[in-house]
Amino acid sequence: MLDRRRCKLYAGFAAVLVFALLLFAYFGDGIRSTSSEKIVTHFKTNSFPVDVVDRRYDIDIETEDVLVFLHIQKTGGSVFGRHLVRDLDLASPCVCYKGRKRCDCLTANKRLWLFSRYSMGWLCGLHADWTELQDCVESAMNRKEGPKRNRRYHYITILRNPISRYISEWKHVSRGATWKSALLKCNGKEATLEELPFCYDYESTWSGVTLDDFIGCEHNLASNRQTRMLANLSKINCYNKTGMDPITRDKLMLESAKENLKKFSFFGIVEFQRNSQELFEYTFNLKFLEDFTQYNVTHSSKVNVSKKQYQAISKLNKLDEELYQYAKDLFLQRVRKMQSDLNVDRHNLTSYEKDTYGGPDSFEAYDEEVEDEDDDYYSSSKMEGN
Repeated sequence: MLDRRRCKLYAGFAAVLVFALLLFAYFGDGIRSTSSEKIVTHFKTNSFPVDVVDRRYDIDIETEDVLVFLHIQKTGGSVFGRHLVRDLDLASPCVCYKGRKRCDCLTANKRLWLFSRYSMGWLCGLHADWTELQDCVESAMNRKEGPKRNRRYHYITILRNPISRYISEWKHVSRGATWKSALLKCNGKEATLEELPFCYDYESTWSGVTLDDFIGCEHNLASNRQTRMLANLSKINCYNKTGMDPITRDKLMLESAKENLKKFSFFGIVEFQRNSQELFEYTFNLKFLEDFTQYNVTHSSKVNVSKKQYQAISKLNKLDEELYQYAKDLFLQRVRKMQSDLNVDRHNLTSYEKDTYGGPDSFEAYDEEVEDEDDDYYSSSKMEGN
């Protein structure tokens, strides 16, 4: 009888121990939230080596370092771009002018340190992508300040949940934006109308377009926009879709986008504003004078999306969804590494479930007031001189 009781007692202790270990495994490796939000308990898909996660630079903007901002539409890039020119704590901050979009961003020695819409205009074309910037930035910098120095370019960008971004682009286009002046250059030439027909009359806009019609245009560049703009399009024969099957093309484009993003000196995620700010400051040893604000909801609009529409949008953006998951995994691992190095309390990080699109019943858009991109009505040549 005693042995049986002892066995039960041992079994009970063992059960408690196993349960405790399971709790530790579940919560111990995660990034805890300081609010009532759920906890990010693990990185779902991708893990990265230390040299990819641990990114820090001792930048010297007086000698060689230049930040290159790749601005993807409807990712909060306008807000981030304004932070770069208005809020960085520098010895020689950018000089901005009332009524003018572009600021003068020069160091004490008259060096250009920021290549972006708000510092130089659209020198490489309206919302130039990775392929265009790679072919253009160096020559554009040489034209601006002369080929007088070796430069080290730090590519930076902001990403966003693909479903939210796509719907935000639809709303923006329905108000009259077109981005039709974008050059879409690859291998030295612009995309042709045969390769990339317009979804609307070129002489007009797509103002008032319904969500179904927006979804229905097979040439709509809103689909998988983040993947396309981060990939080396030369690897897939640019915008010419002949000679390569769609599956292979998508695979190569996604792999290229992931590889390029991994090499970026910094990228942030719009759903993680505070952590994006902190990671930027940690990466470059620079400080913002104003904190980033998290806009999770809007008070001005609410879009009803049916289950069928939601599924169609998800299918159209399957590459972006995989890229976004990849980016979140890397981003969160970098944030955790930063917080460990700084020995600080882990800041509020929304869970994987919380920071994604809320479902097919409703959509709370990123605040339209802070996502003002009225530059989209202008050509790159006009913006360059503005």
